[in-house]
Order: sequence, then C-alpha cells, then structure tokens
Amino acid sequence: MAITIVDFPATIKNCVQSWNEKQAPNVMRTSMENQTVKVRRRTTGIQRTANISITLKREQYQDFMTFFNVTCQQGVLPAYFTTPYGAKEAWRFTEAPQIDWIEPKAFSVTAVIEQLPAWRGL
Repeated sequence: MAITIVDFPATIKNCVQSWNEKQAPNVMRTSMENQTVKVRRRTTGIQRTANISITLKREQYQDFMTFFNVTCQQGVLPAYFTTPYGAKEAWRFTEAPQIDWIEPKAFSVTAVIEQLPAWRGL
C-alpha cells in the first residue's frame, strides 16, 4: 500500500525554527511481587514526536491554513519536513496547530508532529 506524502507549498519553507523531539517508550516495565522489574520490548518500531514552531509572514497565513486543512487533511496525510539535522522526513500533525499573531505582519505556528516507524526513509 502506497503512502501519500505531501509537500509544503512553494510559498512556505518546510524548515522550522524550533524543534523539540522525543521518542516514545518502546519497552514495557512490570514490577514483580519479588521487587524485581521485568522489561520487554513492546514493538520493534520507533515512534517519534516533535514540538515545532515556525514564524511566517502575514501573506503566508492563507497558504499555511490551506496546506494544513486541505493538503494535509488536518493531519491525516504526512508531509515532508526538513529536520534540524538537514534530513527531509515524513511527519504528520497530531492536532491542529496553534496560531499566535506576534505582530501585524507576522504570526507564529506551534504544532506537535509525529513520525511513524513505516515512514523512516521515505
């Protein structure tokens, strides 16, 4: 089954200004009655999440909203993001981004994105 991955519009760069990444725990820990802890892998894939933000110009507002609502289908489809280490990787929005107008000519987008194991290397 092919995965549809979308690109940012040409009017918006797909690199972000802040990126805080976290890997989801991949093990289960069970405390036993004898005070030992049993550890086992839950899955073999690695799921990553990142809190990101980007500042855009006022003129880019409609392009960004169309990208999120129509192109990404509000987080259904992954998009290519350029990571801080320079790789172009597939990630998707986990929820609607927060928009903060920081001045009349610029706004900030803050969002949480995730990368599923099947998307590594796409």
